[in-house]
Amino acid sequence: MARTPTRRLHGERSNAYLSWTAVAVALLVGGGAILTGTLHEAVFAASVAAVTLLPAIVLDSRRAALPWEIPVLAVVPLVAAVLVPDSFARQLILYAGAAPLALALTLEANALTEIRLERWLAVGFVTMLAATIAALWATLTWLFDSVAGTAIVPSNDWVMWLFIVATGTGLLAGVVFDRYYRGFPGEELVSAPVDGIDQDRFAEKTGADDHPTLEEHLPLPTVVQRGLVWAMRLGLFGMLAYGVLAPQSELITNAGLMLAITFVPTLLRRRYDLPFDAGLVLWVTTVVFLHALGSAYFYERTFWWHNLTHPLSATLVGAIGYAFIRTLDEHRDDVHLPPGLVPLFVVVFVAAFGVVWEISEFGFDVLAAAYDLTMPLTQHGLDDTMTDVVFNTIGASIVAAWGLPYLDPVTDAITDRLEGWPVVDYDE
Repeated sequence: MARTPTRRLHGERSNAYLSWTAVAVALLVGGGAILTGTLHEAVFAASVAAVTLLPAIVLDSRRAALPWEIPVLAVVPLVAAVLVPDSFARQLILYAGAAPLALALTLEANALTEIRLERWLAVGFVTMLAATIAALWATLTWLFDSVAGTAIVPSNDWVMWLFIVATGTGLLAGVVFDRYYRGFPGEELVSAPVDGIDQDRFAEKTGADDHPTLEEHLPLPTVVQRGLVWAMRLGLFGMLAYGVLAPQSELITNAGLMLAITFVPTLLRRRYDLPFDAGLVLWVTTVVFLHALGSAYFYERTFWWHNLTHPLSATLVGAIGYAFIRTLDEHRDDVHLPPGLVPLFVVVFVAAFGVVWEISEFGFDVLAAAYDLTMPLTQHGLDDTMTDVVFNTIGASIVAAWGLPYLDPVTDAITDRLEGWPVVDYDE
């Protein structure tokens, strides 16, 4: 078995002792946080302990542990935060700690499952996990504030900087770790051997080949589905025409872009022979049409429309993430995601995309305020941002649980189109 740098320096027993020491420190700080009522520290300490102990639990061995650098690095922000009196600075430090946790989870997935990730994809996966962890922590804090009447996260700007720090440090952690381990052979980064683990439990069969298409599954005849698509396209054209006559630049931008998106599946079907059935086209068109209606009228007048369109939009983002990872899985030998982990990847992909989207909106707001501009994307406060995060997760969960088999014909066709294309080795 190949040895990582950690094994060469410390061996399995010493590595495990150092990891367990990090767990003890995390639990000690977390216990103190519970007694003093500091929520962030308690949640972070529980996260560090749970992630660090996962190999020992799965492999049923006290010596099973990550390279000691990872849990020690995860504990550093926790200890540092305790020493910082300012609440905002303390939370920034803790959210920077999402990066080593994301790195730890990526290493554990690599060691305990059949997953294979090329280096560039592993860096992206660490970044997405860090953003997702930040979104989870922020959501729990926001819900606690709403119920308890506290203000641990008092403003939208506050949570945006937490997201920026977590996502940025996640990217940095992935790149630095990739450079650190690039010169060492071996893929199993958990210190205890994984021989004898039943890997087949991670390679479940989805049965997607026998699944009906979305067009067949919907309780509407194909002609009705196509008629609804054209009706919504005409509605979008009407919004675009009104925007030109009014004139309203924001309506022109939103309606024009959404109208163009409705023709993308048709273009892909005709140009590349991708099997977008009428049900999939109706799904895409419905999502963008409802968003255009919201931008034109409903978003400013009712909160529930926003909560309707966000999970629907999240289903499209999840579909893109699924098509992306499944195409890589089929086309590249060094990329494999076991079917049992695919839904989790979709949720993480959508959550991370949502965090990046919110950061982008925040950036647009900063530019608009600085230069007196009108932006097509804007935020409306903390509650708006956090409900976006929550409903993004709901949409991701829906497509991950029920929608993926409907996308398999498209991803199979994409893979077939890529057959014979040269495979670039990004690791060289």
